[in-house]
Amino acid sequence: MDSAPIGTDAVQARAPFPITGNAGSGAPALLTRLFIDASSAAALHEAEWDVLIRIGRSSRLLGTLRARLHSAGVLSSVPERVRQHLESDYALARFQRQMTVHELRALARLLEPLGTPLIILKGAAYILQELKLSDGRFVSDVDLMVPQDRLQAAETRLTAADWAFAELDPYDERYYRAWSHELPPMRCAGHRLELDLHHTILPPTGRIQPNARALIERSIPVAGTAFRVLSPEDQVLHACAHLAQDSDFAGRLRDVVDVDALVREHSVAPGFWDTLMERAELHGLGRPLWYSLRYCSRWLETPIPSSMRSRLQRYAPPRMVRSAMDWLVPRSALPDDPDRGASLGARFARTVLLARSHWLRMPPGLLIRHLAVKAVRRHSARRSSGRSA
Repeated sequence: MDSAPIGTDAVQARAPFPITGNAGSGAPALLTRLFIDASSAAALHEAEWDVLIRIGRSSRLLGTLRARLHSAGVLSSVPERVRQHLESDYALARFQRQMTVHELRALARLLEPLGTPLIILKGAAYILQELKLSDGRFVSDVDLMVPQDRLQAAETRLTAADWAFAELDPYDERYYRAWSHELPPMRCAGHRLELDLHHTILPPTGRIQPNARALIERSIPVAGTAFRVLSPEDQVLHACAHLAQDSDFAGRLRDVVDVDALVREHSVAPGFWDTLMERAELHGLGRPLWYSLRYCSRWLETPIPSSMRSRLQRYAPPRMVRSAMDWLVPRSALPDDPDRGASLGARFARTVLLARSHWLRMPPGLLIRHLAVKAVRRHSARRSSGRSA
């Protein structure tokens, strides 16, 4: 197995960004540079800000960027016209934060009588814990996990309170209930956010099946609420699984920023890295952790102890796979040039990584069946569209 480190040393990480290594060139490099060193904002020209605002908005990172600049004390050095865009997205993020808190209170009143663990995941969990990561971060839904044997009870209470699923055909309904890690998204009149009800964090049909019971048993109650959150190490692993196992990497710079921020915030606790490795082994998430920390280190200079990098090498993919992913992932995950759009390489990378995500999510037989159903649907839709025209 190759023994090359998953990231670069601090001195190397500050070198120019080659497209196959760090955060590309041009617009993506400008954005990641600000996340690495917010003070560099003072040296940016108006043309650079023009590009940054557009890719920051397309990446859903403008609110987070504003929070980082404010925390670094350099927001006042940003041109007024630029600051207006940053403040606009930050205000939207703050509004979504308020809506999330409102939804959590309503869900607590509704579901606490079940007497079952109610575990909030991802963005809503970051807000609930008041993590630095949550400041300026957009939230579009609430992800709630309950034990699988309590899923039906939770669904019953929600539907009795007028939460409803979007209308689905029988195949999609079966897909969610038999092959997914969550029920279809739910909405309720008067509530602005969707609710995703989970029983685990990755599809049960996938190549990796985390230990849902262990996730729940080690979850942590949030004082003053009816909810729990995953342990710090499991939160990092969930973010890594979401990025590198359950996605096609397309437009996922925000997820890389999430992993970086979680690591920086949680790794100050004694024993964090040892426990992270133990939990990765328990859940079978070593490879997603390796990929996630690799690109965090390359693009955002995430601080990873050398001992941790050495231990992670057991999860490194073969050299050819690693080289292919180093070519594909930056082209898929990093934002497109706002003036040129997606390059041919980016479109190719996203197609390949989309196929990879399907392969990881389903066994071959189920995947063939699933793709066949989708192909028939697309063909039928095109025929219907042609007749209506």
